[in-house]
Amino acid sequence: MRMRLLMICGVVVVLYAGVTGAEQGKLFEKLDIDKSGVISREEFVSCPLVRDSAGRIQHQELCADPATVLSIEEKNRLFDTIDTDKKGAVTRKKLNRFATPDGFAPIRF
Repeated sequence: MRMRLLMICGVVVVLYAGVTGAEQGKLFEKLDIDKSGVISREEFVSCPLVRDSAGRIQHQELCADPATVLSIEEKNRLFDTIDTDKKGAVTRKKLNRFATPDGFAPIRF
């Protein structure tokens, strides 16, 4: 399994490539507010993304123990990383390349 690292406001986020599963489907459905099949930057930034007590980033409704809410800046940086072709939209395929079944899993150091 390949992985990439992303620094978001002092937190390194481990981005796993090629992981699929039901949880990514739930995450995509929560982020695709207008149900168009793609997630726009506006949709992504407006969603309540949280960091849980273990540091994983997830949609608030899918998170059992939310600890902190991501800032707009953090959400924009994460969107920019996921939007690899810089077209301003995230497809299910793009999201699945970067999301684990538990969301975006960070490592703090």
